Amino acid sequence: MRRSQSYNKTQKNELSNQNKTKKFQLRKFTLGKGNFSEVKLAIHSKTKQQVAAKVIDLLEWNKEYKNEISVLQKLTHKSIIQLVDSERCLDGRGVIYLEYQPYPTLGSYISKISPLSEPLAVRVLQYLVEAVLYLHSLGISHHDIKPENILFNPKEQTIKLFDFGLAVIVDPLRPISSSNGGSPLYMAPEVLQKPRHNVFISDVWSLGLVLYESLTGKSPFHYCESLKDLQKEWSHKRDISLPQNMASSHLRMLYCQMVKYKPEKRISIMDLKKILEPLLMKNCLGLSLGGNGHKKNAQRTSSVDAVIRTYNRPKEEEVEIIPEEKEDEFLYV
Repeated sequence: MRRSQSYNKTQKNELSNQNKTKKFQLRKFTLGKGNFSEVKLAIHSKTKQQVAAKVIDLLEWNKEYKNEISVLQKLTHKSIIQLVDSERCLDGRGVIYLEYQPYPTLGSYISKISPLSEPLAVRVLQYLVEAVLYLHSLGISHHDIKPENILFNPKEQTIKLFDFGLAVIVDPLRPISSSNGGSPLYMAPEVLQKPRHNVFISDVWSLGLVLYESLTGKSPFHYCESLKDLQKEWSHKRDISLPQNMASSHLRMLYCQMVKYKPEKRISIMDLKKILEPLLMKNCLGLSLGGNGHKKNAQRTSSVDAVIRTYNRPKEEEVEIIPEEKEDEFLYV
């Protein structure tokens, strides 16, 4: 018994000493909550740098914790949230410290302030495409792209993609995975309908639904109350095209290429980038934050139409799928 008591006392002292030397102090203020985490504001004990601390229960979500850290360690991009530090705590929690951005998520901005104007929605999409292209070049699929996982700076009109807990690492030349993680309202149909799928093409579907919500203020499947309802809609292949009064014909055509139900007919991320460049140039005048006043421009040139026709191409070659082998003011963490 005495040995046991002595051990517990030592353990308690170690915990106390660790708290005194923590790099970061967690504030009680909660920045946000996810399916398996809570994000709090934290401050570096010496430099007073503010960071976002993502606190995760490792007993349930250890795999996601390790996955997110391993992915974030590989990333350095202006439109992707940056990893600052990480640690495991003695109470069974893990903390991922991320750069702090004092801005709302795109989803929150759209729902509480306003949907985006077409020029701004195109710009946001361009930033997202550049970030996703960067991820794909490293063999990484975000696999959970949605407005709630995008920070939006309305003043600078920039974005930061975050939350890589469900990210998938693949061979960039054969981006096939059996992962079925993600948010149902934004995940591509093949994620649940096929045993294995091309995760890069699935990301494009999610980008399309982000564009739809940016312009209309809601998901095209917002009325689905369950996964069963959503799968039923997928089986009917219901038209989810953008309303004519919400976007120009050019953007509506591009969006339709992003949300093809058959992944082999969906536009690739590289082709999407090529179309966005002239489309953004066409829309670069009069960038504004909100509103749906998408007036048609009488000065439109035929260049955008030509580019879209070029990429409205026949069925791409499918990637062969090879079967897998058999506070007081602060809280310390």
